[in-house]
Amino acid sequence: MKKWLSLIFASIFILAGCNSNEGSNSTESSDRVTSIDQSTEQNKGSDVAKGNSSSAEATSELPELQQERKVIFNATLSLSVEDLTLAMNEIKESTKVFEGYVVEESTFSEDNAFIGSMTIRIPQSQFDAYLRKVETLAKGERQKSITSKDVTENYVDLSSRLKAKEAVQQRLESFLNEATKTDDLLAISNELSRVQEEVEQLKGQINYLDNQSDYSTVTISLEQKKQPVPSIGGRDFETISEAKHLFITTSNGLLAFFSKTIVLFIGLSPILLPLLIIGLFFLYRFRKKTSKKPAK
Repeated sequence: MKKWLSLIFASIFILAGCNSNEGSNSTESSDRVTSIDQSTEQNKGSDVAKGNSSSAEATSELPELQQERKVIFNATLSLSVEDLTLAMNEIKESTKVFEGYVVEESTFSEDNAFIGSMTIRIPQSQFDAYLRKVETLAKGERQKSITSKDVTENYVDLSSRLKAKEAVQQRLESFLNEATKTDDLLAISNELSRVQEEVEQLKGQINYLDNQSDYSTVTISLEQKKQPVPSIGGRDFETISEAKHLFITTSNGLLAFFSKTIVLFIGLSPILLPLLIIGLFFLYRFRKKTSKKPAK
């Protein structure tokens, strides 16, 4: 187990110290022997060795990567249009022409205007021409804001780290093929899984920067003013609204009246019920006496 761990750290140390591909098998063997005697120090310094390896690879790749700068462009447009639906359809058509795509769109209504919002991804090479095309849809107020962010340095760093991690991954895979003991296989497999995860994370970050720099994001806000309601004699047509309001008011009044009547009757029932019974009793006797009198 210790032998294979020593070999792993020795390989990382060799990658950090090598500036070229020249070297013989005897030199590599010598390095491995030395690393076994100093395994404790190498365990503490493994991260430093990996960092040195990344720096060496970065030096070899830097001239090539600096030939193309990575810049992320974003734009925000606010336009006033005559017809919101027509403007959004024209923006979609223009987006197809400029080889972009719509990420998100939404519409809603306010008291005085119809509002639309669109998020567009457009190739960076078409960025300026696309903005000029969309601006022609404005029929009134317009606002534009453009921002840029240079991520070249971050991109170079990620690419260098990726190449170093891939080299370590290849060495671990070769050790895994040569290992015969279960403990060695388990240790190498765990380390290989960790390195593979780091490789995938670096690839994801690089792909994200590629996408963000290759395609620019354009956020468009559109506004269509609502036309005022025609009026006669300075008064808007509110007949239906007023009739509805009167109906609701009358209904609420009747409901309130019956509700209060029921509440009053229930609340006074201890007094009203005895009085009602007494009244009915006297009414009954009165009608009975009246019916017994002989007709003249």
